[in-house]
Amino acid sequence: MTGRSNRKDATRNRTGILDAARQAIAEHGADVPVSTIARIAGLGTATLYRHFPTREDLLAATFGEQIRHRIAILDDTVSDADPWRGFIRSLEAVVMLEIESPGLAQAIADRRSSIPIYEQFRTRAMADLGTLARRLREDGTVRPDFGPDDIVLILVALGAVSIAAREGTALPQARRLISHLTDGVRIR
Repeated sequence: MTGRSNRKDATRNRTGILDAARQAIAEHGADVPVSTIARIAGLGTATLYRHFPTREDLLAATFGEQIRHRIAILDDTVSDADPWRGFIRSLEAVVMLEIESPGLAQAIADRRSSIPIYEQFRTRAMADLGTLARRLREDGTVRPDFGPDDIVLILVALGAVSIAAREGTALPQARRLISHLTDGVRIR
């Protein structure tokens, strides 16, 4: 095999391992055995360990990728020219993340002390949510006492609905909750 083929295989294996880790964590929790992740990826544990020498390396890579994805979503919604539209998009994005990878957000929260990027994410997320709340207040869209902690409360509620909903009903139920909650903070 050429060096280029080896690199393509290595990249494909790494991607497959991370995809399998997300799936396994969603199905079995963050304590899922590495052997299960390797089996889902269709690889041996030796290949998994070549990419991720320790379990913590694997979890940090899996969670770090998801955290970076969440930061990108938040950046996009906060920079929306219409702060209300950005707010609604951010709420819907959180619901979609939970539907696509159920339990992953909880697994990240449970392991936050072992994920190097987590504190950076939390700090940045709160700053971005503060900016979004300020823009909504300045726009006259929400109540004057609306702040980033209120957005977090709404996000937690949406996460719970996404987890508790029956298969196929999470998105409609979450959208209904978004409507109820946002009607309570919006000034008409």
